[in-house]
Amino acid sequence: METGVVFKEEQKFKQWWLWSIMAILNGVIIFNLLNNAIKKNNNQTGMIITAIIIVLITIFLYSIKLKTRILKDSVEIIFFPFGIHKTYTLKNIEKIEVTKYNPFLEYGGWGIRIGAYTISGNKGLKMYYAKDTYKDVILIGTQKPEELSKIIKHLKDA
Repeated sequence: METGVVFKEEQKFKQWWLWSIMAILNGVIIFNLLNNAIKKNNNQTGMIITAIIIVLITIFLYSIKLKTRILKDSVEIIFFPFGIHKTYTLKNIEKIEVTKYNPFLEYGGWGIRIGAYTISGNKGLKMYYAKDTYKDVILIGTQKPEELSKIIKHLKDA
């Protein structure tokens, strides 16, 4: 592990339903392109543009990553490819905990939300800030809640 890093996690979209939808869309597009090629349908411009768009969306979704690093004095997130790179200083945090949350009711789903950075699941690192330092509460999703809880307990005890 990198020097000074006590926790590291990289998350990607892994929802089965999302990738099922993308597989079906890609399959339908490929089937229609092949079917039109067999029938020698020369007017495939719309289908080719649609195929390119669906493939680009698939590649984009696959490229999304939420990287979380916890150091002894800060929490750092990188949300690629959105250009988000934030560092939260632990000394400004009044309370920090690993908690369960409802992504839809509390944040309107996954992704970049006001006060939240999530990829999937319903567990996250919640940081409560003093009123004048930043936003009141920041949530960072995690797929490693047990490991993260141990790290947070260790940081609180130190």
